[in-house]
Amino acid sequence: MGFLLGLITMAFAGIFLKLFYLQILNYPFYRSLSDTNSLRLIPQRAPRGIITDRNNEVLATNRPTYSLFLVPADVKAYGPSLQKLSELLEEPLSSLENLVESRRQRRKFEPVRLQSHLDPDLIARIEENRVHLPGVYIQMEPERYYPQGDLASHVLGYIGEINEDELARLRDSNHDEGDLIGKMGVERTYDRALKGEDGGVEVEVDASGIQRRTLAYREPVQGQTLKLSIDWKLQKLAEDLMGSQVGSIVVSNPQTGEVLALVSRPNFDPNEFVSGISYKDWNDLMKDKLHPLEDRAINGLYPPGSIFKPITALAALEDKVIDLNKVFLCTGIFWYKTWPYRCHNHAGHGWVNLERAIIESCDIFFNQVGLLVKVDKIYRVARRFGLGSRTQIDLDSEASGLVPNPRWKESTQHMPWFPGDTIHLSIGQGYLLTTPIQMLDVISGLAMDGKIFKPHLLYRILDHNTGRTVFEDPPDLLREAEIVPEDLAFLKATLEKVVSSPHGTGKKARIPGVRVAGKTGSAENPYGDDHGWFMAYAPAEDPKVAVLVMVENGGEGGIVAAPIAKRLMELELGQEVTPMEIPTPGTTPGEAGTPVPTPTAAKGATP
Repeated sequence: MGFLLGLITMAFAGIFLKLFYLQILNYPFYRSLSDTNSLRLIPQRAPRGIITDRNNEVLATNRPTYSLFLVPADVKAYGPSLQKLSELLEEPLSSLENLVESRRQRRKFEPVRLQSHLDPDLIARIEENRVHLPGVYIQMEPERYYPQGDLASHVLGYIGEINEDELARLRDSNHDEGDLIGKMGVERTYDRALKGEDGGVEVEVDASGIQRRTLAYREPVQGQTLKLSIDWKLQKLAEDLMGSQVGSIVVSNPQTGEVLALVSRPNFDPNEFVSGISYKDWNDLMKDKLHPLEDRAINGLYPPGSIFKPITALAALEDKVIDLNKVFLCTGIFWYKTWPYRCHNHAGHGWVNLERAIIESCDIFFNQVGLLVKVDKIYRVARRFGLGSRTQIDLDSEASGLVPNPRWKESTQHMPWFPGDTIHLSIGQGYLLTTPIQMLDVISGLAMDGKIFKPHLLYRILDHNTGRTVFEDPPDLLREAEIVPEDLAFLKATLEKVVSSPHGTGKKARIPGVRVAGKTGSAENPYGDDHGWFMAYAPAEDPKVAVLVMVENGGEGGIVAAPIAKRLMELELGQEVTPMEIPTPGTTPGEAGTPVPTPTAAKGATP
């Protein structure tokens, strides 16, 4: 009897100890587990900050949309609930099962976004079947919206769901799985400011995962407002003028570095990425031979052609290998030993000095000057203006470009530097590669007597609620190119004559009553017709605007690019914009009645 009593006592003691262990020692753990099973925190995404142009024209905003979410822990089995959901969404059951299984291994109580931008019919069908869909709910969310469509798409960029690599990189930035982040453009550069702070609703659910009541609510905080330096009207005119041509345009204020317009064609509609772009559409973009996602203004690498000649001219004047009276004979062809190099003027320019060589863009003059000045001097002057380096514009994926010299060629091509390489370099050809934004820095530097300000798109960051400026991007002097004052004065006066002279290659950029300085270029392209370049600034006496136009396979820059630059400068300077004439057959778009010249490439291999 005593033994039985002892056994019963021990059993009760064991039960008591177990209860003490479960209810006292492990209370926090099981209370947390109980709360997790009965309480759900439904996050509410914060609206991204609004993006406007400098005059408050909205470029990116938000609009309400309905999204479908699923809590993996509340899906009891791969049975009726997932099967029903598969039928409603018209998605394979296996894909839903894989999704639930992958999340059950990690954050099984956190909602997974299954679909965004639900249409009313689907919402009604889901609500009708709510009792059969434990753990499934619909929530209204802010959806990114670009009211101007594809306007300034390479400036704005696009957003998309964060991937694992981005999550690891941004782990200290309050990002989580399922977040939408900027993938390109200012959406990416200023993602932290635009993101805002997510809120959420704490709800009580029953054993079936069905919501019963709301317990608490934290309101999301919208991201800050981004005011860009872009002028919407100027941007639209630039895109309209570029039309269906492939290329890029950049317009800036050379006194501050503020980018007023940035165009890359072809472009894309960022609205297509908001709800998640389909595999087919993404694949089509990737296979497009014109690469619409590439920002040609900052990442396109091209030989600059004749717009590089001011660099060669400054190098020659600084080294005093020529003076302003030095002349060379241009007969239309220049022979170096047994190798011919041709001028765009087949008949030749005759006897040419430096001023006329710049005004009429004589290749043969600069071919011979290049041989006198040597490659290292041209290299140093080009680097002084920032060529071969990023401009540090506030966009990602900017290219550095390439300014070649003998050391580069020997280390990369395993070949010596030939005189023919210098001949090509002197007219902006050969191995030389630049981006449009870099050449905008060159013309801006000339306009500002050597001062080059960092190009930037951010104008101000504003608090969404108060409208108060929380950050302002002031002018930032990136570099100051040293130029002999007399050489600079000559070059600036000559660049004006490129536009004002009857024989100037940039005469189609003339604006009555405004002093315009510029330089045209037609860069040889091994894959097709020449690329047309034009860079300019105005007014010459007090530069308010600098512009760079590059048209791929456009032919002569003075014909295809200068007319575009003219109209952009007119708008920015408050002039009446000259209507673009409808081209007639046999003319280049942009200037009616002007015959299209046949580009002549330099002939012969490099000796």
